Amino acid sequence: RIFPSLETHLYADEKIKQTTLFCMLRVPHPRTRFYFHLHHQEILQDFRFPLIGKQPRASARGRGVFKITHRDELDEYLRKNRVAYIQEFLPHEKDLRVVLVNYQPILAYWREPLHGDFRANLSQGGTIHFEDIPSEGVEIACSAARRCRLDDVGLDLIHSGGKWYII
Repeated sequence: RIFPSLETHLYADEKIKQTTLFCMLRVPHPRTRFYFHLHHQEILQDFRFPLIGKQPRASARGRGVFKITHRDELDEYLRKNRVAYIQEFLPHEKDLRVVLVNYQPILAYWREPLHGDFRANLSQGGTIHFEDIPSEGVEIACSAARRCRLDDVGLDLIHSGGKWYII
C-alpha cells in the first residue's frame, strides 16, 4: 500500500479519467461528454448554451475552465482544444470544497465566486467561508472518495436543482 493511493495519483488532474471513473461508480456529477476533433459538430446536438468547457488536463484552480454562452465562444474553445470536454452548466451560487485525508474530512468550506464570474476558485478571486457547512455534502464527498479510492483529495461539490454534484 502507498499513500496517497495509486488511484489518487492516476486520476489527479485528468478530467477524462475522472469522468470515466465517476460514471462507472455512479458518482453524482454534471452530465459530461468528451468529443474528439472529428466529432466536435455533435456538441450542440447534445448540449444547449450555456455549457462548460474544460481542458481535459491542467484545468486545476479554475484555469482552463470556461462558461460558453454562444457559438463564437464554443468555436474559440474548440480551436484551443482538440479534445473537447463538455459539461452541462448547473446554476449555483457557490460550491463546497471538502478536503479528505485517508477518507476522513479534515476541512470543508464554501467557495463563492467573484462577482461576474462563475468559478469560485480562490486563485480566480473567489472567497471562502466556514458557516453552515451541510453534512449531506460532506457525506457525499466522503462516499465518493471511498468508492473512487481517493485517499488524499479535495472534492468540489455544487448543489443545484435539489441535488449534489461533484464537479
